[in-house]
Amino acid sequence: MLKSTSLPKAAPDCLQAALLAIAALTLWRLGMLAAMRTELWTDESQYWLWGQSLSFGAYSKPPLIGWLIRATTEVAGNTPFGVRLAAPVLHGVTAMLVMALAARLTNARVAALAGLTYATMPAATLGAMMMTTDTPLLCAIAAALLMQHRLAARASTGDAVLLGLALGLGFLSKHAMLFAMAGMAMAALVSPAWRITRRDATIAGAVALLLALPNLLWIASHGFVTLHHLAEDGAAQGFGLHLSGAVRFLAEQLAVMGPLAFPAFLLGLHAPRPPLRGAVTVALVILGIVTLQALTSRALANWGVGFTVTGSIIAAHWLERHRAVALASLALGAAVAIALPLIATFGTGWRIGDGPLILSRYLGRAEVSRRAMDFATRNGAAVIVASDRGLLADLSWQSHGSGLEIAAIPHDGPPRHHWDLALPLTAAPGTLVVLLMQGAEPPACATGPSGHWIAGPGFAEGRQMSLVLTTPECLTEAKDD
Repeated sequence: MLKSTSLPKAAPDCLQAALLAIAALTLWRLGMLAAMRTELWTDESQYWLWGQSLSFGAYSKPPLIGWLIRATTEVAGNTPFGVRLAAPVLHGVTAMLVMALAARLTNARVAALAGLTYATMPAATLGAMMMTTDTPLLCAIAAALLMQHRLAARASTGDAVLLGLALGLGFLSKHAMLFAMAGMAMAALVSPAWRITRRDATIAGAVALLLALPNLLWIASHGFVTLHHLAEDGAAQGFGLHLSGAVRFLAEQLAVMGPLAFPAFLLGLHAPRPPLRGAVTVALVILGIVTLQALTSRALANWGVGFTVTGSIIAAHWLERHRAVALASLALGAAVAIALPLIATFGTGWRIGDGPLILSRYLGRAEVSRRAMDFATRNGAAVIVASDRGLLADLSWQSHGSGLEIAAIPHDGPPRHHWDLALPLTAAPGTLVVLLMQGAEPPACATGPSGHWIAGPGFAEGRQMSLVLTTPECLTEAKDD
């Protein structure tokens, strides 16, 4: 069993081959990312907007993803490629961290298989094609687990600081890092191989808290809006017992981790070897928390994705003893890793029968936003407003550099999204404002020039879109009616 703190210089051939494969896959993803024809989807446009202000918090998520996008767009420009640039790189780094952790827990063959299992799982392939908060979260979890295991073997101030940085950056990526922290604490309880000294734990905790504190203060200073959003999002179906929801969530992990890798993970949970008990604990705690959430309220498939970090190692440990299944799992993952970017590049017009475009979620937004921008320019308006988060997000992205202001229409009650919180309409009375609406009629007081059309292929295909020139007073009157 390898005990080195990193992959040795004279790594076995299988480790070298896995590293080369991960590097090649990352380069493939970067190349295809530049060629992909999908537009930014709502969350990506929203995250890009957060990066323009570089604040310590945002409506629904911590700020790190906005900071990352700001950094990559400074390098690669305000393009979809620039927004998504960090995604394939971070997944490649995470796969290597998984491999390094697996090398400490098992052997070189399992480590190589674990890195490849992570790199080719569907969640990594999709995550490398768009920028989501899960991507930096997974990288932070992998780094934190590696540091924890190193510290358990040998106390070190430097590694304790690195552990604190990983924990803090994970928290700034997504608050679901708390699930991983709970798993790490439980791993230390069940296995001495994951137990670090109080001194190192104190150092790591202090560094993590120092990183997280600005976000915590931002949340407090904004009426705990992020916590309210998380509570509402998790309770969207009401509290109770939703057995079907829990079963569905677990079944969806076949699509998250892979149709062969996830069963291998489940089979690998049976009588794990002592070195893997801590890794099993981490995975089960994360998966258990979100399954409980699915049982009592609701949970989306990706909410427990953090389990895949150690889950890939557990699956690889089982797959290494079942070579045919291992080859089939990697082949299937590699096929998906190749096919999905090709579909996003050449399949933007594909449909299944007479149904919508298979990539409708990622298409058609730019056309709607540009119509609104052209309408505003022709009618001398400098402000475009909407109530729908998706419309506001793409308007903000498409209008950068145009001089147009994008704002949320007046709204009573708690903020519904980032624009209600940070960018509500504040234009002076009499200001010309363009209202963009989807599937609804403009307010009766909006009697200025207007335009109506049926949206073409994409996210709103077949739905009526409306534009009307109005004033802030009319929007306030319509809100009060």
